[in-house]
Amino acid sequence: MTQSWQSFNDLEPNVRHAIDFLARLRSPARSGDSSNGRYGLLAPGFADGGIGGVRSEFTNTVWTLAGLKAAIGAADRLGMDFKAAGSFYEELRASFLRAAKTEMVWHPAGFAYLPMLAHDDPEWENPDPWLRPRPQTAQWALSHAIFPGLVFEKDDPIVRGHIALLQSSTQEDVPAETGWLWHESIWNYNASFAAHVYLWAGLEDWADRTFRGFLNHASPLYCWREEQPLQQALVGQDWGDMPHNWASAECVRYLRHMLVLEDGQCLRLLQGVAPNLGHGEPFALEQSPTRFGRVTLQLEPLDHDKGWKLDFALALSQPPGKVELPREIAGRRFDRTVGAKFEMGVRKVSIDPHARQWTAFWR
Repeated sequence: MTQSWQSFNDLEPNVRHAIDFLARLRSPARSGDSSNGRYGLLAPGFADGGIGGVRSEFTNTVWTLAGLKAAIGAADRLGMDFKAAGSFYEELRASFLRAAKTEMVWHPAGFAYLPMLAHDDPEWENPDPWLRPRPQTAQWALSHAIFPGLVFEKDDPIVRGHIALLQSSTQEDVPAETGWLWHESIWNYNASFAAHVYLWAGLEDWADRTFRGFLNHASPLYCWREEQPLQQALVGQDWGDMPHNWASAECVRYLRHMLVLEDGQCLRLLQGVAPNLGHGEPFALEQSPTRFGRVTLQLEPLDHDKGWKLDFALALSQPPGKVELPREIAGRRFDRTVGAKFEMGVRKVSIDPHARQWTAFWR
């Protein structure tokens, strides 16, 4: 985040050892009789997020994919030879995609999704329905692999099913029953994971609704418990830390990403800001770190309700492949830029990615 890569250079041997260790975890699984082994995934493990014990599960594999992709990207940037890690990533990803085709389940609401617990786990057939995992249990790692991990394309059936599952489980404007409390409860900051997936997928309304739902579940002191019951829950349960600093960090993370979202080599500006412009208040971001350099921007209304103006500056580290703006914000249409060329799309405006400083107008 600081654009200083010395730490990665210093830790390169540790990263290589960690990747070798993960690769070795796959070998004993292949010689066993677990679903993970048959699919060529990492060995059965502890899934977390509502799935306890060592089981045939997919969270460890999918989160490893996100970590591997990030490490390989950093190594490529620094000119390191991480070919072995790249081969491991491609093999593991291909195995996971094959497994997903077999493990996808049809939801009663009319869509296919990927559970995080293998279909042959006995808990799915627990004689007490109260003790069976929920379809949305432990989907946290898949959210992270979708964004910011960027392991899948937006039209991948795994992504479509994940989004539909989060939407179908929404109560009080946030996904419910996604963590350790399976019944009439919410895992608060899991809502931010979902909001980020929606934002990346271009579902701005769902992203805004879910993030506001997350904010509305804060305590009077503006902090969050990890898990808590829904307002109308018949059984009141609490779980986890209070206050939970990861939740606080998720609040900051989303606020930044609704202004500046890094989508691979694309810098998407103001992706989630439109629903928040009703009061005409300005937004500003100063020297926020991105993989392309530090971004400074200020979005402010023009005099007498004439539209909006965005001042943008990038202290360039390396140019992004693309810079995008919404074509319309708060009922105002994109008008022009000063200091950079642009191209109009159906919903987006592409700005010259080599331009370091410019101003855009919506009227």
